[in-house]
Amino acid sequence: MKRFLLTWYGITDFRASLGFENTDGPIASALAGASYSDIIILGYTRTDNDASELIEAQKTFTLELASIRSMGQEKDWKLTNQFVSRFANTSVAHEHFEAWLKKKAAALGCNARIRLNSEKLYQLNDTEGIYASAMRALDGVEQEPGEKLVTLYLSPGTPVMAFVWALAALSYPELKKRLIASSIIGKAPEVIALPAEWLERHSSKQAAIRGISNGFDVTFHLFGEQRMPALLSIRQFESAHHIFVNSKDFPAACMQTFIGSRDLHELTVDPWDDRAVHEQITELAKQFPEKTRIGINLTGGTKLMFAGALSAARELGAVPFYFDSKNRRVIFIDSVRREKIRQIDSIETFLHLNSDGLEIAGSSFMKDISPSRQLLTETLWLHRDKVRRFYRELTDYNNAFRPFEICRDGFNFKLDDMEAVSVQGYGLDLRFEKWPDFAKYLSGGWFEEFVYLQCKPYEDAGVIQDLRINVKLNLNLEESKGYSSFGVEYNELDITFTDGYSLYIVECKAGNVTQEQIMKLQNLVRFYGGIEGRGIVACCVLPNTESVKKKIKDARLMLWSGASLSEQITAMMNSITERAEASEATP
Repeated sequence: MKRFLLTWYGITDFRASLGFENTDGPIASALAGASYSDIIILGYTRTDNDASELIEAQKTFTLELASIRSMGQEKDWKLTNQFVSRFANTSVAHEHFEAWLKKKAAALGCNARIRLNSEKLYQLNDTEGIYASAMRALDGVEQEPGEKLVTLYLSPGTPVMAFVWALAALSYPELKKRLIASSIIGKAPEVIALPAEWLERHSSKQAAIRGISNGFDVTFHLFGEQRMPALLSIRQFESAHHIFVNSKDFPAACMQTFIGSRDLHELTVDPWDDRAVHEQITELAKQFPEKTRIGINLTGGTKLMFAGALSAARELGAVPFYFDSKNRRVIFIDSVRREKIRQIDSIETFLHLNSDGLEIAGSSFMKDISPSRQLLTETLWLHRDKVRRFYRELTDYNNAFRPFEICRDGFNFKLDDMEAVSVQGYGLDLRFEKWPDFAKYLSGGWFEEFVYLQCKPYEDAGVIQDLRINVKLNLNLEESKGYSSFGVEYNELDITFTDGYSLYIVECKAGNVTQEQIMKLQNLVRFYGGIEGRGIVACCVLPNTESVKKKIKDARLMLWSGASLSEQITAMMNSITERAEASEATP
């Protein structure tokens, strides 16, 4: 049988390896009188370990250590502490400790294979990073063939590292393991036991969490004004039954669209009575067969609903979880485990979620825009101040097809009786055969296309998804239920896209921006995008009144305007990229 020792190593171990201590440190002391086939040591590595300055500094490690020893200063606490502070938790420290421990083990007659894994943490008590490191080590051991006994040494490292070892151990109920700790440095460690009740409760729950890839048999969703948490859960975990714990003010029938033929049940509760919520959830859950896998989504609803549902989860042995939209993680309440939230790659998912009786009447991806039309759009942007002068004159031609010709400020625009268009000026000499709504294009449609074309490279690069222009929405008010009463019979969203987690709505204004238009966009974002929705005001020129600027700021909308528009788009897209990269880097 293989015998594994898993442990972090800490400052005391490092000092012992340098000869600065009167003992051999916790890890070397644990090897005396014990028999291990494999020793896996986790070493906390500083985030700046690869910085050029620190790499250069590490080159002096051997010389400085030799100087301390030659001067007999190993017991000079101030001097040795400065040395340890400078080199601890670096690559050179790890290499030194691993080599020293191998020599020490050989002297003790220990033939174990010793490996030191460098683990970068954001800080010394980076709980998620520590947990991820421990789980990686345990996963590696679990995959080893044959019978094995795993010993987890809690003493080296920080208290958080010790706690996480104990917690991570519960995630492997089938793995034979033991926990050891040393109360006195230099003395052999002792076997310790976790409380029996904690083991019983957590072992079953952790087994359920480890099998989370298979989803649940039953999922309870706290359901309130915000529908997104329930949708995220439906997309994240398979479940045969979905039970929406809601008040009478927020019916959940709208969620049937997203669960298909699976069972939907509503459990109506008093959202301000946590005891009643607890009792109603447990009473219903106990009607399912024994060993039913139950998940409880705590994200929606009131705080008292959260308290009651969490209490019910612990009584039932269910898995309570929470969607942290800020960090894009599913948090399992009774575990340090985290899981990435699955992305939503279609704007239609957001639109269908947040309105009842909604029909998407039309939208365009503009995949086939001609080079000539793109050239015209870009030229109009360059001369946008001149184009703005035509808007009032074009008003008479917007509602129905009427031929026209405008020749002014260096441009000549013509729409003839055959719906053909010609454009001259500023290097242009273009012809378009069929363009009956050319007046609408000149009145502002061109600017929507320009903004769309500025965003398109970011969709092609995968920064954003499902970029669309002129999304037309029809709402059947007779079918609207619950709180979805904002809608009107027709809305048009100039430009929409998603970053996989939020719906972005861009309102494009080729002319002046009014407070009423800002309020409309604010309502559209809140209604269709929910709490994570993002609104953007794109305009040819910077708003000309302080009241409009303040309204944009108060509504928490972004502004793309004037000559800075392209740079502002780039800045926002870079921000989306940086957030995505940070999310990917988080364990």
